[in-house]
Amino acid sequence: MSQLHTHPDIPALTAAIAKRWLTLAEAAIAERGRFTVALSGGRTPRALYALLASDSWRGRLPWAQTELYLGDERCVPLDHPDSNALMVHTTLLTQLTQPPLFFPMVKRPEHPEQDAAHYAQLLRERLTEDEAYAPPCFDLVLLGMGADGHFASLFPGTTALEDRETLVLPVWVDALKSWRISLGRRVIAAARHRIILVTGEDKRATLNEVLHNAQSRLPIARLQRQAELEWHIDHAAFSNLSPTPAL
Repeated sequence: MSQLHTHPDIPALTAAIAKRWLTLAEAAIAERGRFTVALSGGRTPRALYALLASDSWRGRLPWAQTELYLGDERCVPLDHPDSNALMVHTTLLTQLTQPPLFFPMVKRPEHPEQDAAHYAQLLRERLTEDEAYAPPCFDLVLLGMGADGHFASLFPGTTALEDRETLVLPVWVDALKSWRISLGRRVIAAARHRIILVTGEDKRATLNEVLHNAQSRLPIARLQRQAELEWHIDHAAFSNLSPTPAL
């Protein structure tokens, strides 16, 4: 069963997720000795990463036992302004005295298939559970939701969205005329926790469909039918929606 949490604004939302991060980190480290997170890219999570690196939070979090990965990435060099890895470095890692392990997705932007295969192998080596054929298992996957309902880089109409087996996929997004790399639905659904950050009034119509149309074919709606999601939504995205979500 998915969970729905609404917040008056972005600062309140990021504060709530920072507290959730700490709770999940402490539990994971107590049980398994480390905390593994797949980070969301794009604009939405920047405020969260800045908060985690702030004076009030950086010393409270167990960075030495934390491993950070990416949920998706644009196929651009690491120093490109559109790089999610660069965003994570500038908003979070460079602000920490002892940053955690971080694993970028893209090494050779011109070869998305190879980078996707290499990242899948990395996840198998570091995160696969003992059970035979079990997919790599993150403690937490952070996700955003686009106005078109995409999550990670699984966009409407892409073949990657239909793939429920491949761990990490190269994704050609025709609408953007660009290659991306994304965790597949199998890995995201296998995570112990999935948190969705939704902010801004441009997401309102999409959110309304996802929360109230049980037959929606939007990508994030399909994930919700596959795995439990923990939604964190600001007032701008949630206001004026129908009152009874069908979660």
